[in-house]
Amino acid sequence: MELALVLLGAIFVTYGWYWGGITEARTTAYAVGFISLILGFSAAFQGSSSVTAGSLVALGAVFGLLAAANAWNESAQDRTYGLFALFFALGAFMSVAADNTANGEMTDFGLAALIVGIVLLMHFVSAALVPSNKGFKSFVGWLTLGAGIGLAYIAYAFEAFGSTVL
Repeated sequence: MELALVLLGAIFVTYGWYWGGITEARTTAYAVGFISLILGFSAAFQGSSSVTAGSLVALGAVFGLLAAANAWNESAQDRTYGLFALFFALGAFMSVAADNTANGEMTDFGLAALIVGIVLLMHFVSAALVPSNKGFKSFVGWLTLGAGIGLAYIAYAFEAFGSTVL
């Protein structure tokens, strides 16, 4: 699970770097697409002991491929992308609820899913509700980059301090 969180964090950092306005679309599409494929293969072949954790990893791989396709076409403000970001955010929030119900408290995985859900909800707002606001898109990009760093740190905490959930 640590590898999956590091890869998901790398997707968020790379895509946030693009949405923040620092890099161009084609280079981002290659990087995000490659990382998403690795994340998808790790979800398919490595698996997870938790259904909610496995579903979040698969959801992250699908999000990453959609983000790569969006970056390739330089249409990051696409409303369809925003709709899928909303669906993925709802899936992440449901993972948080399932994790809290199963464990009776917020776990490391629940925190990671909450971060993913908030970031994807912000992508929905930026892409679908206010697509013409470039300043808000840049803010969401930097938020996404920070969330990716946070996911990588949570993966470090899994490795350093252990996790009884995943």
